[in-house]
Amino acid sequence: MTTFNKDALDALFKELDDGYAGTPDYDQLLRDAHLGIALSDAGRNLAGQVDGRIATLIEKHRGAE
Repeated sequence: MTTFNKDALDALFKELDDGYAGTPDYDQLLRDAHLGIALSDAGRNLAGQVDGRIATLIEKHRGAE
């Protein structure tokens, strides 16, 4: 199982901020990101647990070198 390293986390949150900071749903997306990262690191399925935009970011950045 691949977990997030610091660089991948930094990149994920930067992309989240760049794309959604200041939008009405940013706070919920941020909460979903934290939940999704924890679920991902535990090997759990993200489907139906977090916003699809966050699931996409997590898949993109998980295990990024």
